[in-house]
Order: sequence, then structure tokens, then C-alpha cells
Amino acid sequence: MAGTTRFRIDPGRSTLAIDARSSVHPINAVAAPEGWLEAEVADGAFVPDTAMAGHVEVAVDDLRTGNRLIDRETRRRIDARRHPTISADLTRVVAVDGPTATLAGTVAFLDEAVEVEGTVVIRSAAEGRLILSGQTDLDVRRWGLEPPRLLVLKVEPEISVSVQLHLEPADG
Repeated sequence: MAGTTRFRIDPGRSTLAIDARSSVHPINAVAAPEGWLEAEVADGAFVPDTAMAGHVEVAVDDLRTGNRLIDRETRRRIDARRHPTISADLTRVVAVDGPTATLAGTVAFLDEAVEVEGTVVIRSAAEGRLILSGQTDLDVRRWGLEPPRLLVLKVEPEISVSVQLHLEPADG
């Protein structure tokens, strides 16, 4: 597969997970991301030094921890009615080492767009499909969000964000 290809994220098979630590227990939230990716891929890897564009988005209301109290407080702090989505716009491939790539872009959250880099692994799947997996650590204070405190529960500001995106050619 050579040249730039447009892929769409299959939200039914893709996941975005946010893992946080608290003074009481870990907090794990999961949602199904949506979006698209345009990239040049050859031999199951991103082509170095090429343009890239993409958009990944999750609805704040879709993030679920399994604890209604934590979910409600998180939505209140984020003001989910005013800020209903968290999105990432991918802008370029920074480096490629086989199936591993460092990507750059912005994460928009609470009216702030913050530059981030992250490392992903890309795998080829059947029929021109790709699976992109990655993880990065972020500090929510970069977006002006103070982590919640509920009674004895204090959430740490550093979170781990991981994705597994199942991508299929947009024309297929």
C-alpha cells in the first residue's frame, strides 16, 4: 500500500482508555473513539518524513469508569455540557523505526489545545486495514483541569492514555 490513504476509525472495535491513580484505588475510564487518519503507509509502517493528518474524538459523556459517583464528578468538573468532546488532531510523523512511530499533534480539551507527542505501533490487518496502538502519559493541569477530590478520594493529575484504533480504508 503506497501513497497517502484515508482511513476511518471503526468505533465498534476501537478503544481509548484513561488510567488515573487516586489515594483510594485506580480509576479506569474507557470510551469508543471516532475519527479518521490520512497517512502514507508502506510495508505495514508509516513512511518517514511525510505529511499526516488525522482526527480522533471521544464524547465526554461516553467515558465510563464503572463508578457513577466518579463519572458524575468528572463530568461536572469538565462541564461536559459546555465541553462535550475531547479531540486529538494528528499533524505529522516525527520518527519511524519499523512498525513503531512517534506522532505529533494537539489534544483539545476545555478550550485548550496542547501540543503532544506519542509513540504508536502500527500493524497490518486483512484487506488493507491497520491497527494502531499507543500509550502516553499526560498531566491534566496542562489543560487547566484540577483533578477531583471527593471526601477521602484524591485523584492524581498525571494520567495514562492508551488507544487501540482499528482503521479501515475510508473507501472500503
